[in-house]
Amino acid sequence: MLEFSIGPAEAGKKVQRFVRQLLPGVPLSGIHKMIRTGRVKRNGKRAKAEEILAMGDVVRLYMAESDFAQVSKAPKKFHGVSRDIDVIYEDERMLIVNKPLGLLTHGAHGEHKDTLANRVLAYLYDKDALHSRVFTPAPVNRLDRNTSGLVVFGKTHEATRELAEQLKDHRIRKWYVAVVKGTVPERGRIDASLARDTGNNRTFVAEDGKPAVTLYERKACARNTSVVKVELVSGRTHQIRAHFAHIGHPLWNDVKYGGGARSGEHHQWLHAAWLAFPDETVFHAPLPPQFVKTLKQLGYSAEDIENIDHFK
Repeated sequence: MLEFSIGPAEAGKKVQRFVRQLLPGVPLSGIHKMIRTGRVKRNGKRAKAEEILAMGDVVRLYMAESDFAQVSKAPKKFHGVSRDIDVIYEDERMLIVNKPLGLLTHGAHGEHKDTLANRVLAYLYDKDALHSRVFTPAPVNRLDRNTSGLVVFGKTHEATRELAEQLKDHRIRKWYVAVVKGTVPERGRIDASLARDTGNNRTFVAEDGKPAVTLYERKACARNTSVVKVELVSGRTHQIRAHFAHIGHPLWNDVKYGGGARSGEHHQWLHAAWLAFPDETVFHAPLPPQFVKTLKQLGYSAEDIENIDHFK
């Protein structure tokens, strides 16, 4: 018999999911059979598959330790994974990091090792902060490879769920800095529904798409470009890129959405700069050096750049 105490990382999970993640070598049918035949108990009573685990619960698995060793999975050692992350804030519930340009948030398209998510896991592993066999800290927001800035990771199941809900309900507000082509009005609102072309990884305006609203404020102008502070009222994939292309001001250098490209550059200039939480705490990721260099090349002054990077 094996006994597990439920901590903050596991609280909120269903019994079935907890056991399945605890025993990755057992097929789902085997997990159901264990629960159905009473080999899984919660606080001394037969557990039900759909029961929600709470802090302090005790789960017992009635199986031999030798069998458990064969079907459980040891924690990854993260050999060869970079620990290079820029931590903006960390507590027992969440970790906020500043993602650099060019790094994937998650693994995709055959790239699974050097991602922001894996770097965070390696960082937490080194701190002995991966406390659960059945919960992996995960990002609650995602940035494109070539968008830099703030990404929030939940460190427990409950925190991840709550943070995701707060983002979805716009209780956590998000602002970006973007360079767009042309001179935009001082302030604007883009209200246009968006749909996805997953085959081409593009987002486009469509009457039958999902509602999407983007607010922006012009911070500075130079050489037929504008730098805007953008707030997402909704959170659709590629929303900022698609919305500004829709109004005729695609992001500077954004080839996918009609922003052209300078020699040697084939990505948009977009930075997730600020997050404001319900308690009014604001977190900031300064403009990265590459972004500042581009602004200077476009003719923006040091005063412009200081103003652009200032939350107000």
